[in-house]
Amino acid sequence: MTSQLEQIAEYYDQTQRLYKAFWHRDKSYAIHYGYWDIKTKNHQEALLNQNRFMADALKIHPGAKILDAGCGIGGSALWLAKNFDVHVIGITLSRGQLEEARKLANNHKLQERVEFGAQDYLHTNFAKNSFDIVWGLESVCHAKRKKEFLTEAYRVLKPGGKIVVADGFLKRDVKDSEEEIYKDFIDGFVLPNIAKVDDFKKWMKEADFKNVKFWDNTEEAKPSSRIMYRRTLLFYPLAKAFHRFGLISDVVLKNSHAGIAQYKLVKKGAAGYGVFYGEK
Repeated sequence: MTSQLEQIAEYYDQTQRLYKAFWHRDKSYAIHYGYWDIKTKNHQEALLNQNRFMADALKIHPGAKILDAGCGIGGSALWLAKNFDVHVIGITLSRGQLEEARKLANNHKLQERVEFGAQDYLHTNFAKNSFDIVWGLESVCHAKRKKEFLTEAYRVLKPGGKIVVADGFLKRDVKDSEEEIYKDFIDGFVLPNIAKVDDFKKWMKEADFKNVKFWDNTEEAKPSSRIMYRRTLLFYPLAKAFHRFGLISDVVLKNSHAGIAQYKLVKKGAAGYGVFYGEK
């Protein structure tokens, strides 16, 4: 049986071209929702705004060493290296993402300040007290037990180090009438579950993080959620036809289900988006 980690890697390997075509379009290299404020003009700006929001929360100091835990193809790591005097190490489970991230670092001439490797963020080979910042942008959702991620993040952070996690969260328990939508969401994005806001806050404190803060950015992420929903609706009839003839995999078809389901959960008030911050 395929392990959970292998399923996650397979998901990103198989959807990498879709994210490029329908989401980041080789501009932001982002695989996340984004942050829309009153000044945001378009989707690509919103994707970069999410990096900016997280960086502002961290108050990054020059020379900081950052772990991008679940780095995708390196969008945030490259952005951080370009905009701050920092060194970033990005880790991913996907060999396809790893290859693309390294290529982008070379293309942008940032290989001296950014490096990428294949690791599980729950069990890294980094020494304790190695990093000033742990950055988790829509990656922690893949952990079955989120507290394990927070415990490992605390271990590798230096005293006084900071963590920031941006992700989708449940705002309440899922109702019986929403169970099918919820299942489409987590199955299509290869998520074992979605954490509730209050639970994640409790786990951060149990992991010994101090000065824990949470920003509810559901409204700022909702335009991107709507964009995903509309683009998926347009693609879905083709996806079903392609799947019938064996041209796309079960993984890609389920991903289409998730693109529709995520917006339904947000509209119903069951799911939202937020950013957590804490200090060691």
